[in-house]
Amino acid sequence: MNLDVALSVLLVFSAACYLMMGSRLVASKREVGSMPIGVLFVLISIWVVGGGIELLAENFTVFSIGRTAHFVGTALVPVVAYVGFREYTGTATPGRLLVMLSIIPLVSVVLAATNIDHELMWFAPVFNAAGEYLTRPERWGPWFLYVHLPYSYAVFAAAILTLLGHSVAVAPAHRRGLYLMSGACLVPLMATLAYDLGYGPNTISYVPIVFSAMLPVYAWLIIGERIVEFTPLAYEAVFQNMQDPVVVVDDQCRVIGLNHGAESMLSVAEPEALREPLERLFGDDSPEVFEALQSGVPQKMMTSTGRFLHIQASRIDTSGASARNGQVLMFRDVSDVEKAQSEVRKSEKLLRTIIDHSSNGIIRFRWEDLETGGRVLNSIFANSAAGRFLGAAPEELVDRVGSELVRFAASGMDDASTDDIVQRFEQAAARGGSLEIEVKLRQQGETRWLRMICEPMGDDYAATFVDITDNKAKERKMESIATSDPLTGVLNRRGFERKAAARLSASDDDATGALLFIDLNDFKQINDQFGHEVGDELLRIAAERLISSLRTCDIIGRPGGDEFVALVPDVDEDVAHHLAVRLTKGLEEPYVVEDKSLRCAASIGLALYPTNASTLTGLLREADQAMYRAKARCRGVTDIRGNDLLEKAM
Repeated sequence: MNLDVALSVLLVFSAACYLMMGSRLVASKREVGSMPIGVLFVLISIWVVGGGIELLAENFTVFSIGRTAHFVGTALVPVVAYVGFREYTGTATPGRLLVMLSIIPLVSVVLAATNIDHELMWFAPVFNAAGEYLTRPERWGPWFLYVHLPYSYAVFAAAILTLLGHSVAVAPAHRRGLYLMSGACLVPLMATLAYDLGYGPNTISYVPIVFSAMLPVYAWLIIGERIVEFTPLAYEAVFQNMQDPVVVVDDQCRVIGLNHGAESMLSVAEPEALREPLERLFGDDSPEVFEALQSGVPQKMMTSTGRFLHIQASRIDTSGASARNGQVLMFRDVSDVEKAQSEVRKSEKLLRTIIDHSSNGIIRFRWEDLETGGRVLNSIFANSAAGRFLGAAPEELVDRVGSELVRFAASGMDDASTDDIVQRFEQAAARGGSLEIEVKLRQQGETRWLRMICEPMGDDYAATFVDITDNKAKERKMESIATSDPLTGVLNRRGFERKAAARLSASDDDATGALLFIDLNDFKQINDQFGHEVGDELLRIAAERLISSLRTCDIIGRPGGDEFVALVPDVDEDVAHHLAVRLTKGLEEPYVVEDKSLRCAASIGLALYPTNASTLTGLLREADQAMYRAKARCRGVTDIRGNDLLEKAM
């Protein structure tokens, strides 16, 4: 591979990299200056690739294309650099100025592309005696020498001066980026100047090669130094555009600067205030200003108009033997903040009064870090109602672990339920979520039901306890009315089915039991003969006999009429059979109602769990059928004494 080919490969590669960086900056549009600087890189890419084409050109047409691309870069790069650096330093370029700046470069590009017709850019020949194409002609044309060349250098110099001139007015952190960018621009500028002055070979345009060599530097500035992301801002612009008043004084408390906000606050123009003692501007009515200067501690003062100002003094400590120190006074109007804080304090006082007199218990918690690591939720406030519920003074409930207080609030519940409630509370508090749950509190022999409502309160966590004891009593009463038989006091059909189904669903896999379906055989005759009042009393007596004969864990119900059902858990077939026989005999005993001795035998159908059925519906069906078989055996018998009316399910 010869030198021209190697250089061409290098130039093409560099051009591609410049194009990629430029396109990315143009596409981002995130930072001030990224668009024109991105366009600048794209033009450099065209300049470099034009140099590569010139190197490999084997005919005049290809050489002309490379030369034109070369001039696209040389003509437009200075203008784009100037516009980009202006924008980068915070100065926008009006559209009219941009158009005027672009006229001469665009004319130069057109003249370069059509030079063969007029030779205004360079004179023939374009190759030497050896037949090599001349990237730098032996004679430049008048437009190039007297218009293009001075214009391009003037604009590029203005671009560099824009950066350097701006460096005195920016923060030191941004100064480094400006110096680096200026230095990186001077290198290709000096190479171009040397080339145009005739230094170096005239068959190789080494400026694109210099751009290729500078590629790592530019990439480092964009990626490493991130100069586009950190656009410099002028001190003066920032200073004057600050809304807060700022006054700068020297070490003798003489004013050496103030912004527009300070001028408005003091009702004085800057020229009138400069070099004046600070006392003359503020007088003796503002001791807070001088206290802030002397102590360095922020102060708060109230103006004659009733406005509140926050005063912050910061010392200027410069270096150097001839340097002089001073201070910067910053004033911030905090009247609205002060008013808002006053309203907040009033609201907090009112809210605390309302909370303290609330009938609901309120406890506020806050997360505290432990020395051993982790954190714990401790109580920071409790109102009177919370103290009344938990049997302690409100202050005694402060600085207590939240889980302990919740555990005490659920003291009327079994250990498993209490542990579950505490766990749910801790989980809800940890994730900052809400929780609503009912707890039973036992205190001094009294049981109360509380609804505990937990929810985040800013960075804190709060629990509200609402007394629902009366509601619970009403619910139990309504539940009893809805599920109990008003005549006998046992469960009605709905109540029996609900309670019995729940008991069966909670049974173990090896559980046993029995369901008894009971029917009073002669009840209708008694009811018809002696009246409903006598019949109702007989049913009440029958229910009492069933209750006294069965266990407290057995479930008794009256589906309707003269029928009763009983679910007897945890018994085998023999025990269930003996129980049914005992019930039959007990129900055969005479019923004394209104001085009348009445007999009313019973037919009982027995179904075993899970032998005959594993569901309540199945047990009821099997026991009902067994009862009807027992009843059919005695059909037509008026006196059933001594008859075994018990029938088991098949």
